[in-house]
Amino acid sequence: MTITTSYKKKSIVGSACLPIALCMVLYMGNVSFGGEGKPKAQKPSAISQTPSAGIEMGSNLKFLSLSLKDSIVHALRNNFDIEISKLNSNMKDYEITVQKAKYDPTLKLEGKIENDETPINSKLVGGLETTSISPYVEQGKTADAVIQSMIPTGATLSLEYNIFRDFVNPNAFRLLNPAYENYVEAKITQPLLKGAGWFYNRSLIYIARNNKKISFAKFKSKAIEVSDSVQEAYWNLVKAIEDLKVAKKSKERAEDLLRKNKIQVETGTLAPIEIIDAEAGVASRVEAIISAENAVKDKEDELKKIMNFADNDIISDAAVVPTDKPSFEPKRVELKETLKIAMGRRPELQELQLKTENANMQTRRRKNELYPALDFTGGVRYTGLGDEVSDANDSTFSEEFQGEFFTLALEIPLGNRSARSKYNKSKLKKQQASLNVKKKELDIVVEVRESVRQVMTNIERVNATRKARELAQKRLEVEEKKYSVGRSTSLEILRAQEDLATAEGNEAKAIIDYEISLGNLEKAKGTILDAYDIKLEEEETKT
Repeated sequence: MTITTSYKKKSIVGSACLPIALCMVLYMGNVSFGGEGKPKAQKPSAISQTPSAGIEMGSNLKFLSLSLKDSIVHALRNNFDIEISKLNSNMKDYEITVQKAKYDPTLKLEGKIENDETPINSKLVGGLETTSISPYVEQGKTADAVIQSMIPTGATLSLEYNIFRDFVNPNAFRLLNPAYENYVEAKITQPLLKGAGWFYNRSLIYIARNNKKISFAKFKSKAIEVSDSVQEAYWNLVKAIEDLKVAKKSKERAEDLLRKNKIQVETGTLAPIEIIDAEAGVASRVEAIISAENAVKDKEDELKKIMNFADNDIISDAAVVPTDKPSFEPKRVELKETLKIAMGRRPELQELQLKTENANMQTRRRKNELYPALDFTGGVRYTGLGDEVSDANDSTFSEEFQGEFFTLALEIPLGNRSARSKYNKSKLKKQQASLNVKKKELDIVVEVRESVRQVMTNIERVNATRKARELAQKRLEVEEKKYSVGRSTSLEILRAQEDLATAEGNEAKAIIDYEISLGNLEKAKGTILDAYDIKLEEEETKT
C-alpha cells in the first residue's frame, strides 16, 4: 500500500548545515506527487502570521518549514504501525493464493518392481513334466502416472495411465511371456451432500478476500488515526507559537510603559514608585515568555515524535516552522448528513461488516458439514495387452477393450457431535459479529454528535473571545488616556495590558481549537484523508 497525494511542494529552508540529502529524504520514498495543488486562500484573522523560515547562510540555526499536509504525509510514510499494516496486507494476498491453490492440478508418478519365487505344488501350473517341487518365478514392473485436480463443485477429476510388465517361469498356459498390460482410466468423484456445491468449495477464497479488505480497512483506520493526531499536534504547535507571540507583545507593551515612566520620573512629573511597578510588570512578562518558549519546544517534540523524526540527528535539532495559518471560516454542519457520510466511510464499520459477512459464510459452511457424505464416482477404463509396450498402447487406444464403473457411497456419522458443536459455535460468532456492528454504529453516532457540537461550540467561542479582545483593547486605550492625565496608575495599565494579552491568547486558542475540531469532525466522518487529498493505494503482491 502506498500513500499518494497531489499538492504543491513546500520549500524546506534551513541553515547551510542542512544537507540537500535531507530534502531528498523528506520528499522522496513512497509518497508520489501527482500534480500541483492550489494553496488555500487565507482570510485575515486574529492569528498573526508566522515569520518566514528563511535565515542567512552560515547561521548555526536550522529551521524546517512544514505545511499541515506535509506533516501528515511524512507521518503516514514513516509510521511503524502503517508499515506493519502494509506487510500484513501483503500476507493476506498469500492467504488468498493458498485457498486458490487447492484447485491446482497434481501429477503423481509411481514405479514398482516385484520379484517373487514360490514353490510349485501343481502340475497345472508347472506343466505335465513337473515331477517334484520346483520354484515358480514371477517378475513384475509397474509404472503409474496420475493427473488429478479439484473443481469448484467439489468434484475430483483424475486421469491415470498404468503399464505393467509381467514375466513368469514356468509359463504353462500363457499366450505372451513377458506380457505388457496397461490401461487408461478417467474418473470423477462428486460429493452430493457434504462438501458439495460451488459456495462451499469457494467460500474460503471469499473469506480470504474479505480478510484482505479487512486488512486494508485496518490500514486506513490507522492512517486516519495518525492523520488526526498529526493535525492536532500541528495546530497545538501553532497555538504554542501564538502564545509566545502574545507573551512577547505583552512584554513590549510593558517595556514601553517602563520607558515612558522613566522619562516622566526624570522630568519630575511622576513618582519613582511607578518605575518599580513597571519593572515588576516587565519581569513577569519575561517569565511568561520563558514558559511559552518551553511550551513551543514541547509541542515541536510531540509533532516530531508522531512524524517519527525524533531519532534523526539532523531534524531533531531543527525548529519546526508551521506554514499553514488557522483561519476562521464558520461552517454549517448538518448532523443528519454527517452521520450518513460517517456510516458509509468509517473503515472500522466496514471492517466489522466484512467480519459479519465472513461469519455468515462460516455458518453456511458448518451447516453443510452436518450432512452425511454421499459421493458419486464414475469413470471409464480402456485396457490393452501386448508383448511390447507399443503393442499394449495400440491395444489400449484402439478402444476395443472398454469398461465403465459407477459407485455411490453413503457415510452417516452417528452422533455427529463435533460438526454440530462447530455449527452452533459459528452461529454464536455470527450473532456476536452482528452485535459488534450495531455497537460500532452507536459509537460512531455518539462520536459524530460530539464532533458536530464541538465545531458549533468553537464557533461561538471564537465570536465571544473576539468580542472580549475588542473590549480589552478599548479598555487599555481608555486606561492609557486616563494615565496620561494622571487619573490612573501603572498598576492599572499593567492590569489592562495583561487582560488584553489574555483576551488575545483566548481568541487565538479558540480559532485554533476550531481548526482542530474541524479535523476531528473529518476523522469522525472517516474523510480526513480526502480532506487533504491523500489516497491509500493497495499494492498487489505477486504470488
